[in-house]
Amino acid sequence: MEINLTVEQQAQLSHIAALEGKDAGELAREVFLRGLQVEAALIASRSPNTEGQKAAARMLELRQNNVLPEGVTIQALIREGRA
Repeated sequence: MEINLTVEQQAQLSHIAALEGKDAGELAREVFLRGLQVEAALIASRSPNTEGQKAAARMLELRQNNVLPEGVTIQALIREGRA
């Protein structure tokens, strides 16, 4: 699959990648995957199915850019929240 970018978009991607010390392709992949997660969460939240999907979408949204401490799982946090 290819994504066509304008010259300006390519320059911006290269600039940000350089600031982050990454390859432009690597940064493009990371940005794409992050956007894909957001899109999946939006679709799930609009689905007629239920609270479970809404909760999962909200958890993904809250988890973005947050790293769990070593040894802590989302399941453990859910159990803690129910207590």
